[in-house]
Amino acid sequence: MIAAIPRGFSVKATDLRLVKETLLQLDPSLAGTEEDERYKTALLLLSALACAPDTTRLAEFTQLPREFVAPIRQRMIRAQLWTESDGCCNHWYVADGVFCTTFFWLDVLVAQGLVVRQSDEEVGEYRYWDEEFAPQRERCDERVN
Repeated sequence: MIAAIPRGFSVKATDLRLVKETLLQLDPSLAGTEEDERYKTALLLLSALACAPDTTRLAEFTQLPREFVAPIRQRMIRAQLWTESDGCCNHWYVADGVFCTTFFWLDVLVAQGLVVRQSDEEVGEYRYWDEEFAPQRERCDERVN
């Protein structure tokens, strides 16, 4: 599915309200699910566009506990989607301002520890596997519950 990120979604001038509104535009079925793991994880990933993938900054910005943020951050770094100081979300966009929700939600699954993303050096691309069946089972230390 492809969606447009609202014009007001500026990485420099984003507040939590705008991130939440954007998330609901991407998936209106999330309305009323603010306590759900999927909602919180998606909120965290979108928020990383505004404040970088730093545990303290993300926890403060999203108002989520550090205990929730830290394992997600580690999974995203292990999957090479984030570094210590930067996040990679270019693959979410298929054209200028056109957002591919499929890639975004796949990264949410990685962040939750349900899917593993690893580089396939033979092919030169990243591959995604169900966490239980990933080669060289890079099992996630903790799943977000």
